[in-house]
Amino acid sequence: MSENSALYQLVAQEIGRDYRQPLELYSTDNTPPREQLDQELNIAIGARACEQLLQHGGTADLICTFIPRTTFESLVELYSNGKRRLSAVYLDQPLQRQLHLARLLVPDAKSIGTMFGPFSAASRQRFDTAAGEQQLTPISITLDESDNPIERLKPLIQQSDVFLALPDRATFNRTTAKWLLYITLQQKVPVIGFSKTYVEAGALAAVYSTPAQIGRQTGELLRELDLSAPLPPPTYPKYFNVSNNPIVARTLNLSAPDNEALRQQLEDGNP
Repeated sequence: MSENSALYQLVAQEIGRDYRQPLELYSTDNTPPREQLDQELNIAIGARACEQLLQHGGTADLICTFIPRTTFESLVELYSNGKRRLSAVYLDQPLQRQLHLARLLVPDAKSIGTMFGPFSAASRQRFDTAAGEQQLTPISITLDESDNPIERLKPLIQQSDVFLALPDRATFNRTTAKWLLYITLQQKVPVIGFSKTYVEAGALAAVYSTPAQIGRQTGELLRELDLSAPLPPPTYPKYFNVSNNPIVARTLNLSAPDNEALRQQLEDGNP
């Protein structure tokens, strides 16, 4: 576990529940001997644990879970020695699922905007492709550390019929998130967020997976694993929820959606 907290313990408990086999549980502050790490299948819960095990440079199979896709890919690029088999269960949702949610909630939208930072910029092509699949024109900017996000956000939002907030730890700090929600509400542009907290703060809706759902999927992956075969490729969450903000929907003159009906539509229409 990245830390010995209730959040990571919840993921670990769900892994154990669905794996149905004994697990040896450690945190990054209390790791087993190097020899033991090299003999076992390692599961890293969270980015810190994934980074520590990749830095270890062993040869045992490693599955990182409860980790954003961009973080996993950047860590593999930095630390992978090519001697171990790797896989992951991502924390974030596939763009196709998020764009499908945008289309369901704002069926008349013609354009969708988003902003990228240093860690999410590699997703631009995925975003453009997913937007095209939903007959939406993609509009985006990439921010660097010297940019004033507020000055660059307003014209982007004014061109967008709906806005997708993508997680990027370099750009989506509290201040930027607050201003994004303020400007989009001012311009009456609905925001699709990436967490329940973001919805509570003022986004129209979000699709997200809970720690328990990520743990359940990881446990199922372990139960079905055949170590004599290649590890499965990294995968997005299979289990997810949809949450919406009815007050924001009324403010934007949109009908308040049914969360379970939306979730079922996404499940039927996306991987």
